[in-house]
Amino acid sequence: MSTTNEAQAALNWLPVAVCWFDEDLNFMGANLKFLQTFNLSEDQLIGEHFSQVFDSYGFMSTIGHFIKSTEASGEFHQPLLLNRKQLHFKFTFQKCQTSERMILLTLEDITAVVEKNQEIETLKNKMTEASRMAVLGEMTSGIGHEINNPLTIILSQVDMLRSVIKRSLSIENKPELLNRLDKISSTSFRIEKIVRGLKMYGRDSSQDPFQSTLVTNLISDSLELCSEKLREHEIHLIVDDFDPNLQIDCRPGQISQILLNLIGNSKDAVAGLDERWIRLQIKDAGDVVRFALIDSGKGIPTSISSKLTDSFFTTKETGKGTGLGLSISKKIIESHFGQIYVDNECPNTKFVFEVPKGLAAVA
Repeated sequence: MSTTNEAQAALNWLPVAVCWFDEDLNFMGANLKFLQTFNLSEDQLIGEHFSQVFDSYGFMSTIGHFIKSTEASGEFHQPLLLNRKQLHFKFTFQKCQTSERMILLTLEDITAVVEKNQEIETLKNKMTEASRMAVLGEMTSGIGHEINNPLTIILSQVDMLRSVIKRSLSIENKPELLNRLDKISSTSFRIEKIVRGLKMYGRDSSQDPFQSTLVTNLISDSLELCSEKLREHEIHLIVDDFDPNLQIDCRPGQISQILLNLIGNSKDAVAGLDERWIRLQIKDAGDVVRFALIDSGKGIPTSISSKLTDSFFTTKETGKGTGLGLSISKKIIESHFGQIYVDNECPNTKFVFEVPKGLAAVA
């Protein structure tokens, strides 16, 4: 075997694509990996100009600049679209000081490295978003305290004015004035309820003991935090009737967090649909209470539903979701000795989570 053939055989064993060409950019040869990568035969390549293979990839100016320079070597990264798939390569040029003055080009597929770096960057961004949400949760308690103080004063003044009006004999339009005070009072109580829900939702309750809680209070406090958003998107919220005396032992803030996360996900999913509704069902199922959140979406493919509770997995657009909501919900439910799952038998999108009733003794 000649030295040339031995060199060609050695190059064919390399795991990277290699080619070489003269100073006029005419191909002189290539190894097997290069030919396979670009789906070429040696006869198709030898003697062809560099631009016949690479012109569509937009870096002829780069190689031209390199040839004219005094540099002996150089490298750059370039994505290529091959077989309808984008691959990332590191191009390394080397001027060979031989009698033919050829240039050696090595292409190393770095797609896996680039994609891993992109994944790491995405995770960093999501962790930053999650940290901001954690800080917001810590701030909520203090903000709620600052709101509650003036609310208490407002409500006390309303009660005082109501008493004065009722006792007075000279004040006209008593019914109208009392009606206005009732509106101020009901609005203040609504604000107070929202603040209570925010404080419950925002604080870290992971170490709290389980406490007996009326399900109707959980639902009421949670819906106060999202009802306005649903109205903005013209999404009809339906809460089916359930036993108003139904109770569970739980950490209320955490169950509220699950409800708000599921309702928020449904809101995002149906906001662009013609038919927009969300239905909440609560059922006493013996030893557990079953919460079902159904929306007007047409379900979730099994291939995706199995990944929904994985950390950082999200089907939302970049910037609209951290991929943490359902994974955190799963951890919360597991800490309550319950389960959360997608009901794929429902024609619409349906999430279900179950919480055992008697957990106070466990805590």
